[in-house]
Amino acid sequence: MEKKAIETQENILVAAREIFSTKGYAGARMQEIADRAGINKALLHYYYKNKEKLFEQIFEEAFKKIIRPLASFLADDSDLFQKIRNICNLYHSMLLEYPFIPNFVMNEVNTDPSRIINLIHIEGVIEGKKKTLGQIEEAVKAGKIRPIDPRELVLNIISLSIFPFASKPIVKEFFYKDSDINAVLKTRADRIADFVIQSIKI
Repeated sequence: MEKKAIETQENILVAAREIFSTKGYAGARMQEIADRAGINKALLHYYYKNKEKLFEQIFEEAFKKIIRPLASFLADDSDLFQKIRNICNLYHSMLLEYPFIPNFVMNEVNTDPSRIINLIHIEGVIEGKKKTLGQIEEAVKAGKIRPIDPRELVLNIISLSIFPFASKPIVKEFFYKDSDINAVLKTRADRIADFVIQSIKI
């Protein structure tokens, strides 16, 4: 693909990410995406036949950035406490780079969860879940952590990691009005890991 074509396609993807993340699939319009990308609608359709094709690419790209750290966490052979640190750091580094992802994914969770369910199966989360379940059960038996439902543990990590990014304007307004919110979020990964580990450690 020529340099100009690559640049045009990247401009389309940047524009589509912004519009889909704020308006969801139903609210987005191809004309608006074309205008944001600085091209005409005919050229947009040359690259992407229809809105659904464009949305599928953007959504899968975004969701995989969230689900792959989870799949890696579940399949990891590391010590449980190190695994917790790994996933907290993965989520924070990824969300600092792609802050639009949480709201984008939540938009679609509320309209068409079937896309997400299919991707979860493809990305190996189900297989990894069994491994982590066993690891947590072993840690409980060994007296390393208190009894906890593994599902609750994973949900706690994901919620603590993602919520401040998904609600960043509100978090800044109420808690960090006079601070650099991105700098605050950048340092949260280790604090979240410490909090989670202390909550399950005996």
